[in-house]
Amino acid sequence: MFLLLLALGLLGACGGGNNDAADQLFADMSENMRELAGILTGVTDEASARAAVPRIEAVREKMRDCARRARELPRPDAETEARQNAEMQALMEEVVPQIAAAQARIAQDPAILAILAPAMAGMENDL
Repeated sequence: MFLLLLALGLLGACGGGNNDAADQLFADMSENMRELAGILTGVTDEASARAAVPRIEAVREKMRDCARRARELPRPDAETEARQNAEMQALMEEVVPQIAAAQARIAQDPAILAILAPAMAGMENDL
């Protein structure tokens, strides 16, 4: 459910702007999603989980910044929106399996989950 909400929020957050601003916003959100996937994939034990917390918090702040920027921009033209939707689909196909696999693995270790859960809580609301 988290992944679906995050993906929907990401789509909404990237829906604004003159084309250059919308493209930059989309690029920034894409980078954030890839960064989050990399962080979660790299968590293998309690030490790496503790090290991941400030990195997750930093990505979340960047996501909130993108959401603020998106609210300031008008909806893109139809061509840009269609292109971004296709790019978003490709991005989701790339990162959602990585994030889902990492989350499933993390969920199997209560100690790691306890470390990361506060940093991840409410992430879908960041967008």
